[in-house]
Amino acid sequence: MAQTEASAPASQQADPAYDSDIIVTAQKREQRLSDVPVTVSASTGEQLQSAGVADVAQIGRVAPSFTVAASVYGYQVFSIRGVNFNTQQASAPPAVSVYVDEAPLPYSVMTGGLLLDVERLEVLKGPQGTLFGQNATAGSINVIAAKPTSTPRAGFRADVNHFGEVTTEGYVSGPLSDTLRARFAVSTTQFGAWQKGYYLTDNKNGDQNKAAARLILDWTPTERLKFVANLNGNYDKGEVIQPQLGEISPVVPSAAPPLLLSYPVATKNRQVEIDPGFNTRADKYMLQGTLRSEYELTDNATLTSLTSYAHFDQKKSPINYDAVALANSTANVTAKIKSFNQEIRLSGSFADDALNYVIGANYSHDKIREGQITEFPGYTALPSGTQYGIDYKLSAEAKAVFGNVDFKITPELTLSAGARYTSTKQTIDGCVFGNAIWNGIFAGAAQFLRDGAGLGPLPTGAFAPGTCSTINDNVPNVANPNPGGPALIPDFSAINTVDSQKQDNFSWRGSLSYKVTPDNMLYVTVSRGFKAGVFPATPNILNSQAAAVGQEKLTSYEGGAKLAFFDRSLRLNAAAFHYDYRDKQFYTYFPNFQIGGVSNFIINIPKSTVNGFDADLQFTPSQYLSVRAAVTYIDTKIKRLDRQVYTGQGVPYDPVGKNFNYAPPWSATFDAEYRMPVGAETEALVGAGGQWYAKSYSDLGEVEALSNPDYYTVDLRAGLQVPGKWRATVWVRNVTDQNWWSSIYRAGDMLSKYAGQPRTFGVSASFTF
Repeated sequence: MAQTEASAPASQQADPAYDSDIIVTAQKREQRLSDVPVTVSASTGEQLQSAGVADVAQIGRVAPSFTVAASVYGYQVFSIRGVNFNTQQASAPPAVSVYVDEAPLPYSVMTGGLLLDVERLEVLKGPQGTLFGQNATAGSINVIAAKPTSTPRAGFRADVNHFGEVTTEGYVSGPLSDTLRARFAVSTTQFGAWQKGYYLTDNKNGDQNKAAARLILDWTPTERLKFVANLNGNYDKGEVIQPQLGEISPVVPSAAPPLLLSYPVATKNRQVEIDPGFNTRADKYMLQGTLRSEYELTDNATLTSLTSYAHFDQKKSPINYDAVALANSTANVTAKIKSFNQEIRLSGSFADDALNYVIGANYSHDKIREGQITEFPGYTALPSGTQYGIDYKLSAEAKAVFGNVDFKITPELTLSAGARYTSTKQTIDGCVFGNAIWNGIFAGAAQFLRDGAGLGPLPTGAFAPGTCSTINDNVPNVANPNPGGPALIPDFSAINTVDSQKQDNFSWRGSLSYKVTPDNMLYVTVSRGFKAGVFPATPNILNSQAAAVGQEKLTSYEGGAKLAFFDRSLRLNAAAFHYDYRDKQFYTYFPNFQIGGVSNFIINIPKSTVNGFDADLQFTPSQYLSVRAAVTYIDTKIKRLDRQVYTGQGVPYDPVGKNFNYAPPWSATFDAEYRMPVGAETEALVGAGGQWYAKSYSDLGEVEALSNPDYYTVDLRAGLQVPGKWRATVWVRNVTDQNWWSSIYRAGDMLSKYAGQPRTFGVSASFTF
């Protein structure tokens, strides 16, 4: 949510002045980036396009320490400075909040159309709980969409790569009357299958079929009253990117067919094996509407109301998660989310801008339906033909009041303070169910438990095919006891889980900043944020597995500097930080002594820490040369865990003293572009960019089999442009064809991993009218 002073919308391809100030709204009011005591990575729409950032998964190309990984079922896991929540459900509250024009997208699955017609992108690092609410313990992604213009404008952009992927985007903008302006933008991505079979098949996968559209209406009926309506939607019916084989490790080796035991692992990014005839096409869409109303009560006080409603529906997202072209394990995951959010706030200033304030209240309510069907035609630990599913209805409600004050003690010294009180409630209603084989297995286990307790035969109809198979064990969840939960009778029969959880929290922030000069600032900030509790909507064999998980708390201590030199042509921002992290939510496994094997749980880790620093540099010695570089170092550690945890195969391990998952100690990005005049208006340009991430792990404990090797990518581009009119480039991304992956996980009889794209050539062209 940033813009440069006097700059044109990014989609107009106008070069910003090389010494311009970046204006951000990290504190819900416009400020120079150099005046905000928060670590922020800000990028223009043009910079995103040059770096090839087309969706949220690629933001790490411009914001080091931000990573996106995929869980076993393909759900994205956002991480900043190593703080994230890795789980297998769409309804999991994230550690990184996402907003478009301050309207929330509360779950990662809702971010498919995030970067349509973007003017600016901000990545805020560290807890942002006071103004942006809970679920921002790691930070926040804020996008500001390009707004309607006061004069008629239009633009068009197209990208084509050598895999055949075609992306087009266009907009029209301008006044409809003296008081009403409009902007309509649309984009689509088609074709481009880049994954390819390498052993038993030669099928391709990855064809895209998605589109997004946005209409913004800006109505100013009076000088003091303004309304902005944002109607947007997107759909995705393309082929879901599939995991590739990392290792064969059958749960029951004697039951594995010889062809599976000899299956070669993938060695190149493109390589992927998919069951013949398995349809990988997704079917999902989202619609969102927001209304922002602003009324200037006085010259120094504004009342703002922001109403938002979003509807997301994932009807199908198939995953061949065994990563081989043999009948072993597949899944289809579904999700439906209805999210409502209402915020009202009063903001303004006193004493000639010496004191700025924001006070307000917020209400949100989400309804979620989690679904999944998993089939095991060849998994060695289950009879062939076993099938199970999950069906959970969940809700999340939050009520909050908040405030923030910036007070200039002197013209150079500013004290900032903010606080937010939040009351939350989560509910769950649902169970695991299966076919005759699955339910028969657990009917037998349940009867065994009932016999041991002297309870007699199961009730008539219990564990019938297609009905609930979750066993009412009535065993207190020793990992997360929930004394306030409903009392259950220990009948060891099938049960539909019904539960609720209420919690509250108090987020706060305090900072002191000192302006050494108008362009140079030193600051210290202490802040606390919370991530909401969650119910595990996962394959819960026992009812105790669905026990509520409590909220987590992160306290941040940060000191930094925002500096400018040589008439602001060189900018350097740096910060060091320490996180005291309590009750980190963690997806893990424990032995199931009642029915054998292990069962999944989400628990709270009592104490963890993160230490590190960020630094970014922008050097623009002239209007023709620009250089950006950034680096992040983090040292993440689990400090205390109160009980033994296990892998999904029942092997104990100790994560204490080890790094977080998806937390590479080092990450860095760079981008440089040089432009030279070749005519009266025309410029030639050459540019290079890239990123580097050190080795990380997809789970706690630093298990080598679940490691993600360090990698780097380098991108090159060259072209011609007339600034503000047109631009044409040729480019190559991942020019050295690095083989890398973002996550690896255990999937039944094997390890599967999600790989990044290989070397890709393409051309881009954009025009503004």
